[in-house]
Amino acid sequence: MMRAFAVILPALLLCPAAAFAAETQVTPDAVAPATLSVEQPVNPKGSRPDAPIIQSISARVNVREANGMVLDIVPDFHFIAPKGNAIVLHREVVDTNASQVHINPVSPIVIPADAQKRGAVISGGWRCNVSPYYVTAKAFIMDADGNRSNEVQYTVHCNGG
Repeated sequence: MMRAFAVILPALLLCPAAAFAAETQVTPDAVAPATLSVEQPVNPKGSRPDAPIIQSISARVNVREANGMVLDIVPDFHFIAPKGNAIVLHREVVDTNASQVHINPVSPIVIPADAQKRGAVISGGWRCNVSPYYVTAKAFIMDADGNRSNEVQYTVHCNGG
């Protein structure tokens, strides 16, 4: 027994490849970044001449919040409110291939009147999780007089969905 050990041990030390299988490098699948597609408004009009107007929607990705959490995508709604009295952003899901979606349907607008008159931005926020999916939503802004802006449709694409 001792003689077999004396022969095997030096062989293992001199030939480590024989003792261990070759390693195969595993590269994890890259997660596709979140994206946003938008039907940008052309000549937008609100419900009245002095109603708010959504001018465009843009997006930022991988945005770190003050609490340290990271949002995968942040839609930015660029708008102007001639009277400076926009009070709420409404959102509604139009279509999705996700099994379950939670969207904040109403976001209060707390932006000074002067800024709204010059043009302002109200932002959303989205965490994608791991499944690939998309969510198409429509949004509009309402002012304190009950006037509605134009409606804009956009789609958030998560993980290649």
